[in-house]
Amino acid sequence: MVAGLDQGDEFIRDMGYSLTEFHRILPSAVGGYAHRVEGNRVVIDGAESGQQLTLDLKVLPDRQIGMIRIPHMEVKFDFQNFPMQERKNFMVGFDRSYQRGGG
Repeated sequence: MVAGLDQGDEFIRDMGYSLTEFHRILPSAVGGYAHRVEGNRVVIDGAESGQQLTLDLKVLPDRQIGMIRIPHMEVKFDFQNFPMQERKNFMVGFDRSYQRGGG
């Protein structure tokens, strides 16, 4: 199950990245899809005509835990005309690209 996809065409994710970090990872996260950045919006074109994913990026105040500051942003996903399986496949790759190491 990919978090958010069960909520319809639009959903919001809270991500622990700065805008700079997000944009640095973005090319690998979108895989082979064409994309363009329009300010705080990323538009990703699907394989078929009319398929589009819009990411609206909203930078939020850093979270602070003691002396540690963690960047924080909200990402709104808006899928248009993407079949559910294609959405899932996209999100698996997206999540893998933004997954932080640890253990």
